[in-house]
Amino acid sequence: MIKYMKKIFSICVCFLFLQGCGYTPIYSQNQKLNYYIEDISFNDGDPDLVFFIKDNLKNYFIKNDNQKFQISAIVNYSKSTISKNSAGDTDEYELSSIIEFIISSEKREKKLQVKETLRIKNLDDEFEEKNYERNAKKNMARSSTSKLLMQLSRFNDN
Repeated sequence: MIKYMKKIFSICVCFLFLQGCGYTPIYSQNQKLNYYIEDISFNDGDPDLVFFIKDNLKNYFIKNDNQKFQISAIVNYSKSTISKNSAGDTDEYELSSIIEFIISSEKREKKLQVKETLRIKNLDDEFEEKNYERNAKKNMARSSTSKLLMQLSRFNDN
């Protein structure tokens, strides 16, 4: 019984020390941006990827007095067969996206090309495979927009 009480006491003490360590998540505070996206246009690329990219960038359309950007994007997405089994059924796919962003500001223009690839196994359940592919597209869009935002924040540094 006393050992049990000591364990509970030590856990409580550790919890109290961790609460006071000053930890704060990096992105918990709204950081003031020195840019905003005035407009973004897409070609007729994959609708899911276009939707996810727009959704990831929606917070960057808030107008402010800082530098504004116009972005046009060319989205290419493909799903190709990598391997087949002896019956001729697909065993493995490769999902790839190539997104070319053309970033324009008042002073200059820059191109950014982002390539993402992912290999997936063919699943027996078609619904699960579609779900998995949709999540893969969401992750590709998140990664691509992160790279775009990094370039926008460094646009004047180059």
